[in-house]
Amino acid sequence: MGKTEKFEFQSEVKQLLDILVYSLYKNKEVFLRELISNAVDALNRVQFELLTNPDVEDKELDLKIDISFVKSQNKLIVEDTGIGMSKEELIENIGTIAHSGAVDFIKKLSEDKTKDQVDLIGKFGVGFYSSFMVANEIHIYTKSFHKGSKGYLWKSKGDSSYTIEESVKKQRGTRIELILKKEEKEFLDTLTIKNVIDNHSKFVPFPLFVENEKIDCVEAIWTQPKSGLKQADYDAFFKFFVNSQEEPEVHLHLSSDAPVQFHSILFVPKTSLELVGLFKIEPGVDLYSKKVLIQKGCTDIMPEYLRFVKGVIDSEDIPLNISRETIQNNIIIDKIKKHVLKKLFDHFAKIKQKDKDKYLRIWKNYNRNFKEGIATDFANREKISHLLLFQSSKKGPDEYVDLKEYIERMDKEQKEIYYVTGLDIESLEKNPALEAFKKKDIEVLYLIDPLDEIVIDHLKEHQGKRFKLVESADIKLEQAKETEKDSQYRKDLENYIGYLKTIYGEKIADVKISQRLVDSPCILVHPNDGPSVQMEKIMKMVNKEYSFSKRAFEINPASALIKEMVRLHKGQPDSPELKELSLQLLDNMMLREGVIDNIDTVVPRLQDIMLKAAKSL
Repeated sequence: MGKTEKFEFQSEVKQLLDILVYSLYKNKEVFLRELISNAVDALNRVQFELLTNPDVEDKELDLKIDISFVKSQNKLIVEDTGIGMSKEELIENIGTIAHSGAVDFIKKLSEDKTKDQVDLIGKFGVGFYSSFMVANEIHIYTKSFHKGSKGYLWKSKGDSSYTIEESVKKQRGTRIELILKKEEKEFLDTLTIKNVIDNHSKFVPFPLFVENEKIDCVEAIWTQPKSGLKQADYDAFFKFFVNSQEEPEVHLHLSSDAPVQFHSILFVPKTSLELVGLFKIEPGVDLYSKKVLIQKGCTDIMPEYLRFVKGVIDSEDIPLNISRETIQNNIIIDKIKKHVLKKLFDHFAKIKQKDKDKYLRIWKNYNRNFKEGIATDFANREKISHLLLFQSSKKGPDEYVDLKEYIERMDKEQKEIYYVTGLDIESLEKNPALEAFKKKDIEVLYLIDPLDEIVIDHLKEHQGKRFKLVESADIKLEQAKETEKDSQYRKDLENYIGYLKTIYGEKIADVKISQRLVDSPCILVHPNDGPSVQMEKIMKMVNKEYSFSKRAFEINPASALIKEMVRLHKGQPDSPELKELSLQLLDNMMLREGVIDNIDTVVPRLQDIMLKAAKSL
């Protein structure tokens, strides 16, 4: 025995232990699932070393997991013959939390300790610590796979510290001893342990024993023929794979011999953890070779934006000793990626066509991931574009249209796909720019997600039809010309427009007679192909020095308000009240778009106008 060294837990670990000691989770049995999962990971890793490294400690040792009890000491033992740990790895793996989502996890649970039914432990790399829900003290005996490694004993009572000392351990692997709390003696019962394994860990790919009795575990189903599997088999595998009790929304089982050999099962979960605002999830598709884990969350096959897809890709054509550096440049990996993505996008398209309700659930959960793909995956941009859904002026508030359907409904003379941006449907419906489109019965796509405009910017067009912002569209209404028949009014109107140009100065690009308005008195029109107001607001948030683009100010000659303004100008062009009202006319549009920068001037002016109006009553 060597000397005993004392270490302090990382601060996040202390917070986590405090939460777990007070039994945040009612379903405490998940601790065993996590210990078994960790053991499987250790066995996977040593299996890889045994196949590629000639110098492995205890090379002839059987790969297995043993669960046993010492009931007289309230002790539950989980032991594996896996890769083991060195002293440094004990400190790194047990004393700290390296997983990127763990800190966010702790923060969320600290804010609301009522989330006792949320089964998320396994998703955050904090599974080992869940053992402190049932244990007063934990001892870890471990010995690394490296030749000549020393054995170590790690101890902690779940408080702020732990100790490490040298210890005799004859064989490679890790032995975890849990000294259970008095009220947790149920976990010293063989039947209880078997039930937990059946609920959570029945796909373990290594021999698993409980008190020397071998447990029947299910083979990794991705290598089995689809004809021999039922939906229940896929559901059970998914639940095990993602540590969840929820069934998947859809699955895709692939087997291929050409252009490259591989087996794969992919799942789309019913719930998006990103959507509920918890964190950015880790990539969910693991890469295997001959059932040996090569890389967890392999983004070289499944792009980052498809991180919500969970599952396994296993190919015997991938060399076992492939490194993470060479994965990126491996021709086989590239072929698998192209094949898998084509099949996955085809699968989404098929669901969209045949089961609209199911696809709509997928879309509502993961639409931002698809939009992210439009911006980042040029090779598959067209395929993703066919999966996009939009709300529109021809659909109800809970209905959606795709681009194919929009184009099919277009009039033969229509050359562009029109869209409008805003914060919500209600405000979009009141946008003056839509008046002409409604009058002419032209469909407009409603974009209320800031990512939508980024999508449009990257697509540029679809099936030869360019996207066009309604405020930039060159659209005219014939009835708008009726007022021009009165030559005197036309002359007075032109004079008033000249007046507006003078008082507005550099605030706007131009003042024009509008041929697109029906009821609204005026509108701000965007420069051709310029960014929308919503996009400019985002630019302004990123860069405070950003200046909003100048727009043309169009007035509706048929509007009662504009007619009164023209009359006032004709009768008294130098009137201070006329100037006040005319300035307010523009600022009303600026206020509507949320781009006003002189609010301290606008509010007093509004109050002055209200006072004069009240006195005239």
